[in-house]
Amino acid sequence: MKIKICGLTKIEDAILAVSLGATHIGLNFFSASPRYVDKQTAFSITNTLSKLENPPIVVGVFVNESELKIRQAIKEVGLQLAQLHGDESPDLIDQLGPVAFKAYRLGKTTLPNNLPSLCLVDAYVKGQYGGAGQTADWTKAASIARDTHIFLAGGLTPENVIPAIRQVQPWGVDVASGIEIEPGIKDPQLMRKFISNALSINKNSN
Repeated sequence: MKIKICGLTKIEDAILAVSLGATHIGLNFFSASPRYVDKQTAFSITNTLSKLENPPIVVGVFVNESELKIRQAIKEVGLQLAQLHGDESPDLIDQLGPVAFKAYRLGKTTLPNNLPSLCLVDAYVKGQYGGAGQTADWTKAASIARDTHIFLAGGLTPENVIPAIRQVQPWGVDVASGIEIEPGIKDPQLMRKFISNALSINKNSN
């Protein structure tokens, strides 16, 4: 089970997440988001994480950004993946290649006939691009998860991550608002409980 802790803004939160078992760290480059980080802060986080014994995969979250700016951020910050969480065209995903994956907001985004090898499934909330705390449609998410690798996002918490994993059977889970004190600031105990609960399902399935 892959675990992505998204919307981090503090180095200490990122280090704790990895120490608890997070495999992916999400940094938000959407300036309208309360979880936005600038490139300098993001680089400090990625640089620190790269020196850990088991460094995570660092994902940049972008909303309706140009190919050039995404590529610049990947290079300057040291990102491994780019998550496209807006209304991006399939052409942009093709141009970026395997470094990029799309977030599909169920109820808004039209899924392609041929699903990519990795995508994120989130809830649709009008006027928002993720981090709204709204639970995704787990039935639809489960049908997608049968055909490809997905990160399940949308309203996940320490309390509901176990039933979510059992029903959807995702490749990974993604959490932001469900473990926060305030946007961008994670609660250490909620983070610990979320990761522990997610990993408990993983261990039981092996």
